[in-house]
Amino acid sequence: MLSLSLLLCVAVQEPGTVLDVGVALPMQDRAPIHNARILIRDGRIEQVGRRAEIEAPEGWTRLSYPESFAFPGGVDLHSHVQTGGWEDINDMVNPDNPELRVLDTVRPWNDLYQDAASGGVTTVNAIPGSGTNMSGAGVLVKLRDTDVVDQAILRHPGSVKVAQGFNPERGLDLGSTRMGMWWMLRWWLDRGREAAAGDFTAADPGVSHIAGVFQSRYPFLVHTAGARDVYGTIRMFQLEAGVPVVVSHCCFSGFRAADAIASTKAALNVGPRNYDFNFNAAARFQGLVQAYETAGTDSISVQTDASVVPQEEFFYQASLAERLGCSTWAALESINVDPARQILEQDRIGRLAPGLDADIVVKAGQPLDPRTPVQLVLVDGKVVYDIREGQRY
Repeated sequence: MLSLSLLLCVAVQEPGTVLDVGVALPMQDRAPIHNARILIRDGRIEQVGRRAEIEAPEGWTRLSYPESFAFPGGVDLHSHVQTGGWEDINDMVNPDNPELRVLDTVRPWNDLYQDAASGGVTTVNAIPGSGTNMSGAGVLVKLRDTDVVDQAILRHPGSVKVAQGFNPERGLDLGSTRMGMWWMLRWWLDRGREAAAGDFTAADPGVSHIAGVFQSRYPFLVHTAGARDVYGTIRMFQLEAGVPVVVSHCCFSGFRAADAIASTKAALNVGPRNYDFNFNAAARFQGLVQAYETAGTDSISVQTDASVVPQEEFFYQASLAERLGCSTWAALESINVDPARQILEQDRIGRLAPGLDADIVVKAGQPLDPRTPVQLVLVDGKVVYDIREGQRY
């Protein structure tokens, strides 16, 4: 009788998947693995290493791409296509709308997400627009083949959206000036800090969203550009408030403060503009990622601001960054491991490592080569795109 009870308690594990590739880029220690094998079961990675060192379990599904590269799925922190178009929330009535949330607008596996998956993107931070200084809570979405919203959500909130400079400038209220914008944002930061310290409940969703940032559950993601506003964002949120923040865009003249920015160890999310053109006598293109990397910043991700740049061209943003002068490894890290760390999900996504989600891209050439196609994309170990069923991008 005891033996029967023990047998009934033994969990029956489903067979997993064996993925063999020519080169795996785990995105750990900048060390590629040649003749690689990845074992996947229950949506997670079990092992990563050389084929000679990992035995393929009997009865598991075998996927073989002996001349291809495998690497972690793309993580785009700045995306607006969660509805399948341009219908993200962007309420322009008040200068601040932190109580709003993107979650209610998500249409999982819409056509634009399917295009994105075919380009190798597996996770996006779906965020509100930038028409107000604080526009609500974004949500981290996995590009899974499902029509059930809960099954597509990695985390809610993914971040809280803030905008400083240009887009949210408005007349007839405090948002018309930098002084007014910054006064309002500091007012909300004070309310959020008080709420976080007092174990605040969700009675006021606007303050509740901000309190979660003070509890380091997710970061602010701040739309900002130009040297003044990029550094001003870092000063206000990181240096003064001491909260996790991802500085997004960082374009135009932002790079002119690169040395000061690097000294703060800030997290930068560069794009979709990848360069600055100098109109003075030394007229030249300046790669933005290259400028920040050279100054010493080591946390840089790229982004599409989709649909400003189509979501499926996310990897191409890193290709441009490399073409404009940044190192190859910095460009590779800008599409997976760095954005995963910046969004505080490095223990789930962004690397090929045991225990992490099996979000894997198989490409006919190295990730930054736009001439070679994505062949296979797995999200949580399940195939969401296979080029053999019809090339989508």
